[in-house]
Formats: sequence, C-alpha cells, structure tokens
Amino acid sequence: MQYLNEIKNKQITVLGLGVTGLGIVRFLLSHSLMPKVVDSRTNPPGIDWLKEHAPNLDTHFGNLDDAELRSSDIIIISPGLSLKIPAVADAINAGVEVIGDVELFARINTKPVVAVTGSNGKSTVVTLAYEVLKEAGYKVALGGNIGTAVLDLLNDDFDVYVLELSSFQLDTTKSLKPISATVLNVSEDHLDRYDSYQDYIDSKLSIYDGAELIVVNADDIQTHPVERGTPPLISFGAQQGDYHLAQHNGETHFMVKGDAFLPVSTLAVVGKHNYLNTLAVMALLSPFEVSKEQYVNALSQFNGLAHRCQFVAEFDGVKYFNDSKATNVGATIAAIDSLASDGENLIVIAGGDAKGADLNTLKPYIQRHVKALICFGKDASDLAAITNKSYLTNNMEEAVALAKVLSRAGNIVLLAPACASIDMYNNYMQRGDDFVECVMAEKV
Repeated sequence: MQYLNEIKNKQITVLGLGVTGLGIVRFLLSHSLMPKVVDSRTNPPGIDWLKEHAPNLDTHFGNLDDAELRSSDIIIISPGLSLKIPAVADAINAGVEVIGDVELFARINTKPVVAVTGSNGKSTVVTLAYEVLKEAGYKVALGGNIGTAVLDLLNDDFDVYVLELSSFQLDTTKSLKPISATVLNVSEDHLDRYDSYQDYIDSKLSIYDGAELIVVNADDIQTHPVERGTPPLISFGAQQGDYHLAQHNGETHFMVKGDAFLPVSTLAVVGKHNYLNTLAVMALLSPFEVSKEQYVNALSQFNGLAHRCQFVAEFDGVKYFNDSKATNVGATIAAIDSLASDGENLIVIAGGDAKGADLNTLKPYIQRHVKALICFGKDASDLAAITNKSYLTNNMEEAVALAKVLSRAGNIVLLAPACASIDMYNNYMQRGDDFVECVMAEKV
C-alpha cells in the first residue's frame, strides 16, 4: 500500500459514481484518502450512500465543464466514461493523470495476476481458471469486469488474482504486469466508443504490455501482439497451437504440446467454444502447479455460466439454449458454430442495439446452419435484411412463440442476439431471463 502514502497529499477526483465509482470511493476512504466525487448526473446511483457515510466529501453533480477537473492531480475514472469526453480530454491536455480502478490496483498489488480480455468468452475463461486454481490449492481471487471490483480484492491476502478486463478498463491501465495474459478473440464490438475497429483491437492488445507470458489464439491473428517482444508466447486453437484439439484413441482430446492430456468429455459442458475456452485456461495456467487429477476434478464440476449458451429445456424434441450474453456478432457466430449440425437445424432469435457493428459477417453462418432468424429490437430490420430466412417480431414473447411454430423435433432454438440489450432491457441477464420465462410459458 506504499503507493497510497505517495498520493495522500494529492487532489484525487473520482469521476463517475455508480457501482465502480462508489467502490473506488469506499476504498480511498478506508485508507484515509478524501477524494472529490464528480458525476455528470444530478442524482447518480450511490449518492444516498455518500450522504449517509461521507457527507463531508467535496462533490459535483451535473455539467462536467463546471467540475474543475483541471485542478485535480489524479482522476480515477469509471470505465463507462470515455477519455474523449471534452472535460476529461481538457484535463488530460492540462497534465492531469487519468487512471482507472484497475490501474490503481496494479500500482498497489504485489501478487501474480492472470489477465484475460477478448470480445467473447472472458467470463467463462476466468471463472474456469479460478475453479482450477482453487482445486489446485491456491488462495485465488476473481474479479475485475466480473464479480468483485478489483480494489475490494485487496482487502484479503491472496496467492493469485484472476481478472477479467474489458477494453474500457484497459484504456486506463498501464502498470499491470500479469504472470500470464490473453486476448481470447477479437470481433467488432463497441464501435460506438472507438474511432475505428483497429483502435478497439489495439485497446485489447495492450493487455500484453508487461506480461511475463503471452497467450494468443492461433486461429485469430488479431489476438497476436503487433511486435514480438521478449515475453514467451504460447498459443491455443481448434486444430493448431501449443494447446489444441485432436483425436486420440477414437476420442477428441485436449492436446498439450503434442501430448493427449485429457478427453474433452472430462468437461461437464459441451460445445466447441467451451473446449477452446478450456484450452485457453490450460495455457494461461501453465506457470502454475496444477496436476492432471486437479484438472479432472475442476473440469468435471464446471457447469458453465448463466446466459452463455445455457441449456434451458427440451420440449417435443426441440432444445432451447439461452446465450443472451452474445451481445456482439462474434459471440453469435461462436454460438451458432458450437450448436450447429450439418444441416439447417437452428432457429436463432436475435436483435437489439448492434452498436454500429457490421451484421453482414453473420451471413454465411445463417445460410449454412440457420433455418429461421427471428428478429426484434432497435436494429431488428438491419439484422433481418441479411437473409431471406428472417422474421420480424415485436418482443421476446412473440419471438419465442414463433420459434415454437417454426421448430420441429431435432431443431435447436437459440437466443443469440448479436446485439446489446439496452434498447429494451436493463442488461443481458434480464433479457436472458425473459427468454427463459417465455420458453417455459410456451410449454404450458
């Protein structure tokens, strides 16, 4: 915590309240640091906590141009806020240091960190890595963009931290030095926040800065560092890479550097994307002592995460899967690829806010594997325009009812929206729950 002593006389501003901002404020207060709290909203979430627990803090709620951000020494900004906001950009130009909570964590932490980013699969990979390390006897913490905020993790003494990191968090992080780091995959996302797709990719790749071991996706060149530096680099992939899938004794196995390590049937969940996620975990955890038996125990008990290609039910020979977390095109492609058979066996429910992404990338997968594409939400018409197999509906209830009419025994109904949920729902979890409720209601 030496760094906190170094900044005790600095003017610290926490910009953006909400869950992350309030966590930052609580952490600073617990170490006797009194930040100024700023939010563009006049009544931000968390304001009641401040009034009750820290009524003497200097606050500014409203127009950021009047917040005097230039007078700060350090601004700790919430990841939901862009560095290009005029008042923030002006402060940066004036020499104010702008960091995020992950950067503050990195300046304080002294323990190993496993760092994971990517457009899709992050939460599954970090959760499985956490379970494997726990099974191996490590005292391990899981947090970042999932579960516990990173600064709260510093309240206990852990052997290793497993962190899921979004591009927004990486944009304000420079000091993290992971023992292993990966960009799992890259597909178009958040183009409403970045000037170009390449800027988004560059944000993801910054996770490798300072990493001791770089783990890349052999099947996705966009996950590879632009310049090969000194850190060792290992890879995972479907059929290539240091960690890949291959047949051994008539069964698909996880291959580790040429050796058949474990059959994929060891993993409790199915699907190609889950097998690739497991390979990524094995590569990321190669610096740690984990036995084959410990992997077997962890993999066999891992049932996946809610709203991520989650099996819901089977009625009349039709299976229903909830992949509401597929909030971009790449995630929907992965879901289709994992559940598809040789024919057009899928009925896909999609739509929402596409965030400026190119939806045409879905076309070949729809043509090959999808019997019907049922669309609703803000960008439903754009999504429906990519295929003559599409149907427009007004909401989830209509979409699920239509899917039931169109499906036959052997089909799979898959919610994989390819879009954010914010046009109609509070979050992707609420959207997934709505799908599940509609599916179960259709049974009746």
